Formats: sequence, structure tokens, C-alpha cells
Amino acid sequence: MRRSTPARQRSGGSGTEQVDRADRVAELGHRLRRAIRARWLVLPLTLLLAYFAYHAVHGRRGLIAWMDLRREVAQAKRRLDALEAERETLARRVEALRPGQTDADLLESELRRLGYLRADEVIVLVEPEGEPPVER
Repeated sequence: MRRSTPARQRSGGSGTEQVDRADRVAELGHRLRRAIRARWLVLPLTLLLAYFAYHAVHGRRGLIAWMDLRREVAQAKRRLDALEAERETLARRVEALRPGQTDADLLESELRRLGYLRADEVIVLVEPEGEPPVER
């Protein structure tokens, strides 16, 4: 609040200007103290909220970690599906090679894959084009 009187304002002395300036500074200080007292809890609460918000997003169990975990689970499920399909294929092949119910074509392809030949077959080795022959 300003306490200057009209007589003080009319006088042209430098003493009154200093008093007016001092009154204004005092009034600003008083307003500032009042504002700080009224809002002293805002800053700590804001900092606390920022702390929890940061850890909710970037923390060990935050949003980003949760998205990474979901991605890993999806990859693991895809890998599991692929492995289960491969296991089923192998189980069918093993079942087809059981004694008493052997599939002749499957048995022959497995033996050829392992390097077995019939007695009347001849192996002809051909060098790939563009590569020099290998000496033995």
C-alpha cells in the first residue's frame, strides 16, 4: 500500500523520491512474500509429480520397459510357434520311418541325404563353372 500524501508528491525534493522508491520496493517485497506464502507447496508438489511421471515412463517398470517386454513376448511367441511347427514336421517324419509302416520314398530320400547309393548307381562329380579344379 502506498502511503504517500499529495503534499509529498507535489514537492520536488529528492528526499521524497527516495521515500517513494523505498515504499514501492517495500510494497513489492510484501507482495512477493505474500505470493510465496500462498503458493509454497506448489513447487515441491510439482517436483514430486515430475519425479513420479519420469519414473512412470522411463523407470525399470515404466511405460518404455513395458513396451519392450511386450515386444520380447511377441518375439518369443513367434519363435515358439516356429519351433512347434518344426517339431510337428519332425514328429511326422519319425512316424513315417517307424518299422512296419515305413514310407519307401521317404526312406530313400533320407538314405540319399546321408550319402548312401544303390549298388547299380554311379557317381559323376562335376566341377562348378568358374572355379579352378581342385587337385587331390
